[in-house]
Amino acid sequence: MNCENEESFWSLIGMTSRAMRNYADQQLQSYDLTIEQLLVLKHLDLAEGIPQNTLSQLAGKSPANITRILDRLEKKNSIIRRPNPEDRRSSLVFLTDEGENVRDELVRLFQGLVSELVEGIAPEKQLVAIDVLKGINNNLHKMIIKRDERG
Repeated sequence: MNCENEESFWSLIGMTSRAMRNYADQQLQSYDLTIEQLLVLKHLDLAEGIPQNTLSQLAGKSPANITRILDRLEKKNSIIRRPNPEDRRSSLVFLTDEGENVRDELVRLFQGLVSELVEGIAPEKQLVAIDVLKGINNNLHKMIIKRDERG
């Protein structure tokens, strides 16, 4: 890839990421939610609680960050925390009825968005784009692991 195309490629990835983030933020504003809060809600179930530390790993958030997110979701009546009967040091996180309704509505909203985002783009081109982005993501993870191994 020549330098001009390379710069355009990375610029497009950055611009697309920012535009998607801005659009998602606008959609979530009327629900008084952030993208991080929605991602946490997506991991929760009404009937079964998830240990807070497991939720932290699933959401890719630090324990301190997940605690702040859960505090805010609890104030919005979207989640409830209960003591974990198997581990006194942890709590289980449950989705409330209200949280489930909001989550389900937003999941439907964003599924519709995905359809709009790829409208007019041939399925085979979508697959190529997915493969390229997966390759970049895998390479980044390898680079992070190498960096961490070097200390």
